Amino acid sequence: MKPIDLWRKMIGAKIYAKDVATLRVNTVFAVGQLSPDEYTELIELIDVKYIH
Repeated sequence: MKPIDLWRKMIGAKIYAKDVATLRVNTVFAVGQLSPDEYTELIELIDVKYIH
């Protein structure tokens, strides 16, 4: 399973609080495990899933 797939599932299930999920996605991107497009997708998904 690719990191993008794993993070889609974790964000969808709200495994972490919004700030923690954002920090962890930032870290995964910083170490080169996500492309810029994948990073953008996950950040946008966090914003949608954690509206409430």
